[in-house]
Amino acid sequence: MHPYDYCKPTSLGEAFQHLTSPGKVVAVVAGATDLIPRVRDGVFHPDLVVDVKGLPRLRDLTVQAGTGSLFVGAAIRMNELARSELVRSHWSVLADAAASMGNEQVRNRATIGGNICTASPAADTAPALYVLEGLVQIAGPGGERQLPVADFITGPRKTALRLGEIVIGLVLPRPPDGTVGAFEKLSRRQAGDLSIVSVAALAIPEAARPSWRLALGAVSPTPLRAAESEAILAGDLSDEAIDRAAAAAYGCCCPISDIRAGQEYRQAMVINLTRRVVRAIISRMPADPPCC
Repeated sequence: MHPYDYCKPTSLGEAFQHLTSPGKVVAVVAGATDLIPRVRDGVFHPDLVVDVKGLPRLRDLTVQAGTGSLFVGAAIRMNELARSELVRSHWSVLADAAASMGNEQVRNRATIGGNICTASPAADTAPALYVLEGLVQIAGPGGERQLPVADFITGPRKTALRLGEIVIGLVLPRPPDGTVGAFEKLSRRQAGDLSIVSVAALAIPEAARPSWRLALGAVSPTPLRAAESEAILAGDLSDEAIDRAAAAAYGCCCPISDIRAGQEYRQAMVINLTRRVVRAIISRMPADPPCC
């Protein structure tokens, strides 16, 4: 295993100093479920690993006063998200996505910040964060800023982070009362494997009929929103409309073939999982949704 230096800063200022060390390949780590295999396999050779999980706010899981938004610290682990009654109260699609990741041992270490910063097209929490329209809270030597998750993930293993910046956490607006969400993931094994396809969706109550958000994972270089599918579902929830929405989701994805699945199989499974997610949401929607 490639040797590297390790530090665990106790303040953001100290972290920024390490992250901007000249002439060094620096890696940020919280759960290390991605870093350790990459270093072990010789894919990545850091000179310095900066452990950020002890920094202020990175372990916070709170509702923000005034806005009602959920703040999820970047070092919150997947099992904490999956089991949190607070998260399940209004953001259950994220809890379900977190529960699908890896196995019990991985979920006890893997963090929400690591999952989005790795920027894998198959990141389990990404489709849920897309439909929740989450914001990434970023801190760096120049101060703090926010970016929509969809703008933060720019490509496979690529993000909008600048030199010296780290993710502090995510801000998730509270969905309106009566919102129903669902998440489905297909993988080769029930536990411990990466997504072949994943789909997350929300149905948000409106005056006449619900609006929809639908996101796909593992079927393009980045997760994506299926805007045409959302528009179809907003107008009609008949079986024929659900089939058209699933076909539109098929049309907007561009998967690759790899060791886990072929391109055509992934596209076919987008249709199946989209139908399944939409029908699961419809089955849980209240008979008389609240008016807005």
